[in-house]
Amino acid sequence: MDFDQVKRGHFIHNLRRALPLSAHARPALIAFLRGRGVIARGATRLVILDIFDAGDAGGVMCRFAIAEDSEASSFIAPLAQVALERRYPDRLRAGRRRQPPPGAT
Repeated sequence: MDFDQVKRGHFIHNLRRALPLSAHARPALIAFLRGRGVIARGATRLVILDIFDAGDAGGVMCRFAIAEDSEASSFIAPLAQVALERRYPDRLRAGRRRQPPPGAT
């Protein structure tokens, strides 16, 4: 198994433990969503519902919903196209601390 694949798996596992996460769309994703008529002007807050690995072709992906949308439609995009809110690092670190160190029994 590739070392990068193992690191990616741990990264996804740690993020999943912190779900749902609040985020904002990056400019390319905003343009895509506006082009489809999903969002209007202004900063759009997203709620990340799931994170998964789409393999080498897709990379790390996320399923998200628009927080202000009452219809609760969800979308899928690369995780690189969203900016996680910074208030969650403590929550993510706490999830890592709960795991026993590798090789500890």
